[in-house]
Amino acid sequence: MSFKVLHRGYQHIRLSSSFSLTLDIQDYLRSLARDEKGIESIQFYMDQQHFTLRIKEGFSVLDNAEAFLKRIDKGKVSELMTLPIRREESAYSIVSGAAIKRILFRSFVPYPIRYIWTCYQALGYIREAYQTLARKELTMEVLDCSAILLSLFMNQSKTASNIMFMLDLGNHLDQWSLKKTATDLEQSLLAKESDVFLVQGDTVVSIKSSDVQIGDVLVLSQGNEILFDGQVVSGLGMVNESSLTGESFPVEKRESDLVCANTVLETGELRIRVTDNQMNSRILQLIELMKKSEENKKTKQRYFIKMADKVVKYNFLGAGLTYLLTGSFSKAISFLLVDFSCALKISTPVAYLTAIKEGLNREMVIKDGDVLEKYLEVDTFLFDKTGTITTSYPIVEKVLPFGDYSEEEILRISACLEEHIYHPIANAIVKQAEIEGIEHEEMHGKLQYIASKGIKSHIDGQPVLIGNYVLMQDEQIHISSEQNALIEEYKSHYNLLFLAYQNELIGMFCIHTPLRKEAKAALEKLKAQGKKLILATGDTLVRTEELVKDLPFDQVYTDLKPDGKFELVEELQKAGHTILMVGDGLNDSAALTLSDIGVVMNESADISKQMSDILLLDNRLDFFQELDWLSSSLQTLIKKNIQDTVVVNSSLIGFGLFNWLSPSNLSILHNLTTLRIVLRSLSIKAR
Repeated sequence: MSFKVLHRGYQHIRLSSSFSLTLDIQDYLRSLARDEKGIESIQFYMDQQHFTLRIKEGFSVLDNAEAFLKRIDKGKVSELMTLPIRREESAYSIVSGAAIKRILFRSFVPYPIRYIWTCYQALGYIREAYQTLARKELTMEVLDCSAILLSLFMNQSKTASNIMFMLDLGNHLDQWSLKKTATDLEQSLLAKESDVFLVQGDTVVSIKSSDVQIGDVLVLSQGNEILFDGQVVSGLGMVNESSLTGESFPVEKRESDLVCANTVLETGELRIRVTDNQMNSRILQLIELMKKSEENKKTKQRYFIKMADKVVKYNFLGAGLTYLLTGSFSKAISFLLVDFSCALKISTPVAYLTAIKEGLNREMVIKDGDVLEKYLEVDTFLFDKTGTITTSYPIVEKVLPFGDYSEEEILRISACLEEHIYHPIANAIVKQAEIEGIEHEEMHGKLQYIASKGIKSHIDGQPVLIGNYVLMQDEQIHISSEQNALIEEYKSHYNLLFLAYQNELIGMFCIHTPLRKEAKAALEKLKAQGKKLILATGDTLVRTEELVKDLPFDQVYTDLKPDGKFELVEELQKAGHTILMVGDGLNDSAALTLSDIGVVMNESADISKQMSDILLLDNRLDFFQELDWLSSSLQTLIKKNIQDTVVVNSSLIGFGLFNWLSPSNLSILHNLTTLRIVLRSLSIKAR
């Protein structure tokens, strides 16, 4: 029982196992991965021999992979190997299973019973056709019913049975594709747990969402998704409940009010007591968003389905004219048995869902099939700065101690305070202390959180503060002229964090977010494709210029508020541009919604994730290369399906008109062709 490293890349590692990774073993390994601090997700390949570990930003790939493998209990794995093998349903198992059942049915069931069963099945199609006609619609359902009834009228019960068999098989494959896509998405999202902040006495600690229990009190800040149903115990905030109610205006929540999972705290801070610790609603919401792509009337897939229904009248027209000219039911039925709509109507939604599933395999949650056709029209890429072209993880560039304090003392005090709050800058302080090997035992009293400003507490009975410049001013902290001069020098280039003790400023942190490793290469590739590149940020011009001086942006906008980004998108669209925006923060939400395609990082604010069209699970800027290929491959697949449908079915109709094929054989060949097109739509060839 061993594992072999096949490939190590950026924040991921692919391994092979010396034994078969059954579904039960996969479930066991997923549970281990969820408990491993540095592992983002684990993905298994269909061959049940290979898997990939994705490692969180800032964690060592090899160290975390090694730690994960050491935790695998060989005894547990051996035990799981003895269990009966669970097999996932596949397209081929569906087809082969249906074929075997049909062969057995036709071989061992007497003809009279088969005939009665065929007639009974036909009743369902008659009912569906009647309901369609009652709505004054002429669709494929009516055509199918006509072909079945005419076959029975001509004493061709075998033909009628073949038609219904293939139609039922196509519907089964369609449902399987949807279910499989949803299952894959669910597994992927379940592997990506969230950190939540639990109140424990006078402190707040970070725990995994899977460890939350009913009765726990959680702290929620502006922009956080509410992962669990609960009741507000303190605080005031505005909660966006559009995912539940469809209402875009946020609802005020205060003490004693109930909050629901899968809503988002837009402003304020809340403490909620958990009443239901199940997170399925969060996962199901994303799945539902994906499913809604099937209902989007603007998508090309809906266009193809409607087009398929419009063709039906020409089938009836062809059948009627053929009978009038030849007087032959056998020839006329060719137009009813061989239609152009069946293959398109079944294969097109399957193709879109396959593309969405393939996007998931490539670390993209594509919530709407419309995105895949719209992307090919995009001519302008609009990027946020912080958390988008830069990482979401700020780093401490400088630590400036004042007075008699050392850099180590400043870090120790600051990390002691900041380890209790969830904020990227707070995490940067704690991480820096960890890097430098500085231990920071509890030395402070009760913490007081000042929204959007910082933390107040006491050390040895004396006040201690850590936060922004506004907090220092509010608390009337003494700042010398020399310190003010340093602040003026650094504030244009860094985000500044201040530490005060006994009403004196004792330390200052210079913090910045570095450029993503792949950012420059990704932007240059987009530029080479002729795309217009725009940067829109709320940061200052000085800080932004230094960061983007070597990047190929056509335009750079700084000091933008949320409404400024929204207005920029609006202006670009009025000028005739198709916009793809990449953002991550709460302040990007309005602009992301207005953009033709909104893309967010997995590290983004929860409300931005909900409003996006694409969620990047691996937080990489070069996603467009995969999206390029996926969109083009989907369009090629659909065009190929249309071409084959027209050519093959036209030929089959000709064969029927010249009596080269019997109605029964014609039906079989037509439905086999449809099946082939559907099966082809279940996969998109990898590059």
